[in-house]
Amino acid sequence: MAQQPGYARNPGRSIRPELFVTVSLCTHLGCIPSYAPEPGSLQPGWPGGFYCPCHGSKFDLAGRVYKGSPAPTNLVIPPYSFVSQERLVIGQERQNDT
Repeated sequence: MAQQPGYARNPGRSIRPELFVTVSLCTHLGCIPSYAPEPGSLQPGWPGGFYCPCHGSKFDLAGRVYKGSPAPTNLVIPPYSFVSQERLVIGQERQNDT
């Protein structure tokens, strides 16, 4: 599986800018990152994103790893597609979503 499918090669790493879909496992050792969207909540200058409490990895709101984090790569974007305006299927890509 690609770590970032073609449809996630944009600033939000998502098919739709208002929704972010990721595998909720830190790419360091597989712990579950917490959602920490509030700017400044973790440290001064923190813009918001995801924080892994196990070893301190940080990811922005699009799942990109912060420099200096133990995580070696961005959070993984799974294959997914929208089968309607309100329905998302994870594990299945549609041709027009790539």
